[in-house]
Amino acid sequence: MIIWQLFISFLKVGLLGFGGGLAIVRLIYDSIQPFLNMSQEMFANIVAISQITPGPLAVNTATYVGYEAAGIGGAAAATFGVILPAFIIVSLVGRAIQKFRDSKAVNGALSGIRPATMGLIAAAAATLVRPSLAGDGRLGTGLLTKLGADAGSGLFTVISGSPVDVISVIILVATVIMIAKYKKSPFFVLIIMGCLGAILGV
Repeated sequence: MIIWQLFISFLKVGLLGFGGGLAIVRLIYDSIQPFLNMSQEMFANIVAISQITPGPLAVNTATYVGYEAAGIGGAAAATFGVILPAFIIVSLVGRAIQKFRDSKAVNGALSGIRPATMGLIAAAAATLVRPSLAGDGRLGTGLLTKLGADAGSGLFTVISGSPVDVISVIILVATVIMIAKYKKSPFFVLIIMGCLGAILGV
């Protein structure tokens, strides 16, 4: 039964998804293939939606995938599956954290998990980079075509024919600068870039 399969699949995601958020994006993507056989570009759209809607990325993604695969029952099963391990583990760890906080083994385990988490985030980036920066839907296609016609091709033709979505790359760099250097709110930056993408996507 697909609802049970969704529950088990996302139970594994919740149980093995160390680091949460972007660190388990690749794990989620691999887990949903038996249900939806989703392209990387469509999955990148789901991640983007999950990032701008309230709640954790894993929960939002599980709910969306579950609904697409089996309606409301599928959404409930996938959501419950992904949150159950965290609920149980945190309940148990919360009681033991004081007892083992000075343990060398525990501190060593955490020291090993941190770089592994960075590797998981890098794997997520590898999954999302191509559809985000070189997908079929290019931003500003109409604008670049018009500018190219007005300017007699040249640079605009090169940009519009590039295998990489140049405007998406500019948005990526601008986002990093605004958040890392100027400490702007990620929520504010997402709204601005979403509006810019809506304008250029027409």
